[in-house]
Amino acid sequence: MSGARANLLGAQGARELIAFLEGGGDGTIELRPDPGARARLIRLTRPTGQEATDHLTDAIDPTDPTDPTDPTDRDAADRLADPTRPDDTAGRDTTGPVSGRLLDRHVFELAPDPRRPVRAAPPAVPPDAVVLTNAPGYAARFAAGHGDGVSAHVRVIVDATDPRLRAARWSQPVEDLLDLHERTFMKAKECAPHLDGGSFVVSVVGGVTEAGVPLPFTGLFTGLVKSLALEFPGADVLATVHQDVPLDEVLATVSAELGARRLIPVTYHAGGLRLTPRAVPTPAPPSEVPPLGADALVVAAGGARGIGAPILEALAARHRPRLVVLGSSELPDEAGEELDRSAFIRAQVRQGVSVPEANARFDRLGEARQVRRTLAGLERLCGPGRVRYLRCDLRDGGAVERALAAVDGPIDLLLNIAGTNRASGVAAKSVADFRAVRDLKVRAYLNLKEATRGREPRLWCNFGSFIGLTGQRGETDYGAANDFLNTSAMNAGGEFTIGWTLWRDIGLGATPLMRDFLEGSGEFTPTPTEEGVEHFMAELAAAPDAPVTVFFGDKERAAIRAAVPEFLEFSAGAPSSAQPATRPLPSSAQAATRPLPYIDRVLRRDAAELVAERTFSMDRDGYLDLHQVRGYPTLPGTFVPELAAQAAVALVPGRVPVVFEDLRLESFLRIYRADRPEVKRLTARLLRADERESVVAVKVLGDVIAPNGVTVARDRVHFSVTVRLRDAPVPGPAWTHWDEHGSRPLRDPYHVPGSEVLLREVFASTTGTRTHPLGRRGRLALDAPALRRWFPDLLVPSVTLDGLVRVAVLERVAGRWTPVAIPRSIRRIDLYGGHTDLTLAALTEPVELYVTPVDLDLEDPEPDNRAIAVASSGEVLLQVKDIIGAVVGYVDQETGEYVDRERFDREERP
Repeated sequence: MSGARANLLGAQGARELIAFLEGGGDGTIELRPDPGARARLIRLTRPTGQEATDHLTDAIDPTDPTDPTDPTDRDAADRLADPTRPDDTAGRDTTGPVSGRLLDRHVFELAPDPRRPVRAAPPAVPPDAVVLTNAPGYAARFAAGHGDGVSAHVRVIVDATDPRLRAARWSQPVEDLLDLHERTFMKAKECAPHLDGGSFVVSVVGGVTEAGVPLPFTGLFTGLVKSLALEFPGADVLATVHQDVPLDEVLATVSAELGARRLIPVTYHAGGLRLTPRAVPTPAPPSEVPPLGADALVVAAGGARGIGAPILEALAARHRPRLVVLGSSELPDEAGEELDRSAFIRAQVRQGVSVPEANARFDRLGEARQVRRTLAGLERLCGPGRVRYLRCDLRDGGAVERALAAVDGPIDLLLNIAGTNRASGVAAKSVADFRAVRDLKVRAYLNLKEATRGREPRLWCNFGSFIGLTGQRGETDYGAANDFLNTSAMNAGGEFTIGWTLWRDIGLGATPLMRDFLEGSGEFTPTPTEEGVEHFMAELAAAPDAPVTVFFGDKERAAIRAAVPEFLEFSAGAPSSAQPATRPLPSSAQAATRPLPYIDRVLRRDAAELVAERTFSMDRDGYLDLHQVRGYPTLPGTFVPELAAQAAVALVPGRVPVVFEDLRLESFLRIYRADRPEVKRLTARLLRADERESVVAVKVLGDVIAPNGVTVARDRVHFSVTVRLRDAPVPGPAWTHWDEHGSRPLRDPYHVPGSEVLLREVFASTTGTRTHPLGRRGRLALDAPALRRWFPDLLVPSVTLDGLVRVAVLERVAGRWTPVAIPRSIRRIDLYGGHTDLTLAALTEPVELYVTPVDLDLEDPEPDNRAIAVASSGEVLLQVKDIIGAVVGYVDQETGEYVDRERFDREERP
């Protein structure tokens, strides 16, 4: 964008562009890439039709059309709203029931999540690390001046052990903590160009109780880290939160965590457990007791605009309370008629006002008029004299104290709605913007706590954000502030925080262009106003059932699943180990299981055996057409471990597959006709189980039907394999990468048109295939969007396994021919680190594929070969031992011609 050159990301950047396209703003918008990208520039200029004023309107800075002094309602769920647009919910019935809800309620909590090592643990603090801390005792541990300079490795050690930090009240330790929080952001900003390949670790000592409850100010740092991790995917970014334990114990934990796999970049360590935040799907409990009695007093800190307005209207319509609204807008004497922005700016310029200031004045005037309209509507619902507006800056503790001192009587409900947003990457975000966004939630909250000391509200509701759970690029300040609201509510009786996603029907979100944008982005579920209001009323009625709830729908789930496939399973209550959950799971969570797309229906199950059914069809399994054998869509043989893993996990929930043994591929699983689905049965039988592992034998059976529809055989075994499951993935061994000396490129014979086994698109998963003096090799080349489309829920890296096994065919027969083979059996497959195709696709460094020995014979009945997928660090990710295949044909490396086995044996073999 022009003017301040802010790097606007996410919702705010979308708002700026769409406001411009809608005609709501004037001037020139410059779209620039992220810092470090190749320089490109697009300018969009709106002609005004009046040449004399073009130079004035083009000078308007469009980067921040909001009033930075007005904190009334920049809430996460309303960050796309145009603050100058009239409230289109006035007069709408926002209290009725909602059908077809888009959002589900989730309860935020911590749950046991045992550590799963995936690599050798590095030092907690590398020698060249920059270390920040607020504790002299910790600082003395490291060299003087260690917090100065830049580095690829940053460590922040937060001392939160002072007893005054156990409550969300102002104190000197709180001010010191806020100062360290700012310095942490500043150090991230300073080191941003160096962090790719480095690490950024924040450890909060004394930030969680032995019972596993985060203390209030912990969220400041965990929320910041969640957004940093998304902004710096090439760095190892994490936060560890500890009880009051010695520094050596903290550093040992940090080292272990740097070598472990994490669901999200935050772990808590309390009561001997490793805990991870999750969001458990939990319906709100019904309540017959009205949340507000007759003549209740409701104080709203913000809320006269944005999503606060319809919620206050619903409260007014249902309960007719006495309402006090706190805000910073200076209200006009009357609402007046709507003004034209261009005419207003020209008039102001004629009076000597600068164009940017005139633009800001127009915005403030429009916001103030909207506030007045909201207040007038509330008074019509509540009655004359029952609605008050008190002007105060919520960041000013004295102003908040004076405002609430003017409010008589006990407060039945306090709504903390205030918030602002200035989304921007760390490198572009100013410290002033970081402080402004953070403080409007954090300082306002603490000021409200001080002003209500001794007259604590009966109920206290914070408006938070989905971002407090997940983080978001460009939202280090907003994510930190909202996670602070989460951890604060977890420590206060009668208090709850609601994490909203975007709302659809308010302000700019109601325009057709914005609705199209939200639909096309696929990242957020646009919440209808009526549904959002109904969710709020249900939370209010249930309070204080859960201190923190988060609302999101299918689009958010899809985004989470694409980034961290296991997180939704973990959140649904499926245990990731033998550890118990921290509390009994609600009925909805007990019913929820991890996604098992290859199990449609369980026909029979007991403690030792499971029989399930799966129907394969081209409608649901269109990817089979991308893997053809003799022209028919065919399930890859290397997908058998996936089918087996899902059947085994369904029989033995809570454990994960780590080894597959004696894989036998007896007959193809094909779809001969698009109009004829294939029904297959999966049987899983528990062979033995102990505290270390469970061993399950799996078979896939079906009626074999020929292309003409004739049943050739019933209950014929397609595949069989034995699965070993354990409580957690096992770490991979080390491997030394081969050098390139003696390598010779070979084309992959499975991608040649006319090949009897033809793989395309998502299955074209290798590149750089070649022979080597030590064997055969290639490089993994996964298509992440295609994986998310076809295979978002797989337990096994099945596409990777398919590509790895195919490397085994790379040789030259008779000088120029490369075999095309199909696997018949595999003695053993080892999975390391719990990886899936999606996690491997997300790696920034290449994954190398190796097959040995150099003289491998795929048809040897007593094989001695192995195939290995190796990370750039040398960590083995996947290992396959003793493959037996059947060669079906050959591809000419020079011409690409394919000949079948019979012809090759007859004509080509020397």
